[in-house]
Amino acid sequence: MSSYPFVAPGTVGFLVIAIGLSTLTSGSVIPAALRGGPVAPEQGLYDAKDKVTILTVNNFNDTVLHQNRSLLVEFYNTFCGHCQRYAPRYKALAERLYPWRETLLVAAIDCNAFENTGICRDYEIFAYPTLRYFSPGFMCKEGSYGQEVKAHVELDELASNMAQRLAAENGTDSLPNFPNLHSVGEIDEKTLFNGLDSNKKFVILAYEPENSTLGVESALQFHLWPDVQVRRVNDLNVANKFQIDGIRYKIATVDRQGNVVPYGVAEDTAAAYAATIESFLEAQHFKPRLTKTPTTEDSIAQVTDKDSGRAAIINEVLRNKHFVYQSDLEMAIRQMLFNELPKAHEIHGEQLLALQRMLAVLQRYHPLGPQGNEVIRRINEYVLNTNESLKGADFQSEVEHLNKTFGPIFSSNHFVGCVASQHNKRGYTCSLWTLFHYLTVQAARRDVNNDPLEVLTAIHGYVKYFFGCTHCSEHFQVSAPMKGK
Repeated sequence: MSSYPFVAPGTVGFLVIAIGLSTLTSGSVIPAALRGGPVAPEQGLYDAKDKVTILTVNNFNDTVLHQNRSLLVEFYNTFCGHCQRYAPRYKALAERLYPWRETLLVAAIDCNAFENTGICRDYEIFAYPTLRYFSPGFMCKEGSYGQEVKAHVELDELASNMAQRLAAENGTDSLPNFPNLHSVGEIDEKTLFNGLDSNKKFVILAYEPENSTLGVESALQFHLWPDVQVRRVNDLNVANKFQIDGIRYKIATVDRQGNVVPYGVAEDTAAAYAATIESFLEAQHFKPRLTKTPTTEDSIAQVTDKDSGRAAIINEVLRNKHFVYQSDLEMAIRQMLFNELPKAHEIHGEQLLALQRMLAVLQRYHPLGPQGNEVIRRINEYVLNTNESLKGADFQSEVEHLNKTFGPIFSSNHFVGCVASQHNKRGYTCSLWTLFHYLTVQAARRDVNNDPLEVLTAIHGYVKYFFGCTHCSEHFQVSAPMKGK
């Protein structure tokens, strides 16, 4: 099949596989919005409507490194089912922590995007979604890639986790964007204002019960309000001096004249504390100051797929449900070579063997033309000549070099049969399983290898060690175990 010609970039090529019959022909025209040029950027799981700062290779270092505030980053993979299910929770977290944004920025980077491959490899991302916390002044160096944060916990627990980390920074003197997160100690009403600018009309004290972060979260929640400073107090003896008894009254306001007014709170939750404080601020007609958050407009490639063009392709595919499209096979190979395999930090042992097996199968049965055949052959030789380990970055450099020298090896840059009517559905996962099916059919037809499990072993190894959806990979291994391989 590797001798089949390329399909012209302006056409939809389709490969029909049915009962051992394989023919390649050309079909209807791809709409202009879906053809030509480099791979079109796919929209990730977050957009400008969300409170999540979108990171790419273009703004990652400027946003993460050497900052005077902290950062929470989700490394995700667009086609990962876990990531898709997690996205609403992460959006909710970003919404909840948005008032903290000068102290903690909530961000995300899509490791499925080709341009972000190096970032995700450098930060040793092995599973999706991965949450990392970056302290103020963070510098990336070997062995230091941010602090792991448990993603799959309740929203309250995750917010409390962030509050604890921020309180532990204890850098209020050197970090201008940090509120004062130290607990109030032995102090009287008037000395509460020592060191504060004249704009501060009130200090609001929030009692923090044992084993909670309610005071810290309150201080972070109202850090952007210029007329007040919220401080936490966890010593009940100190709190009593401000008419806080820890039972009925848990919040108190103090003005510059030393006047104290206690407030009751409906329940011991961050939302209840915030509601009580907001009620006081509204009564005083106070407003938060406006802030500028990092923009993502310049760094997010805008998806230009036309609805009409996508609809035309979907209609074409629905009329020919049994066709396997050349475009999808090529997109699967492209994603494997330029994104998933290069993301591995270092390939060795069983992982290297799995790569060698996959490349051997691709060399025998791939659907590419003569140029693609040459590139795949040379990539295979390069990996076979590797000693005990191979760096993902070196593999990426070699693939890019070979593609530039002998390519381009792909005639298509968009999904066709695997296009979806809904964003983030089908796409790469559909094309990958289509490619696997195609390889097994070609192996059966050609019968050039004595190992009947040749393709299945290669598929199993690839999914186990390289497929970007961790949950999918684990499920596949349980559902299709390969003993002795």
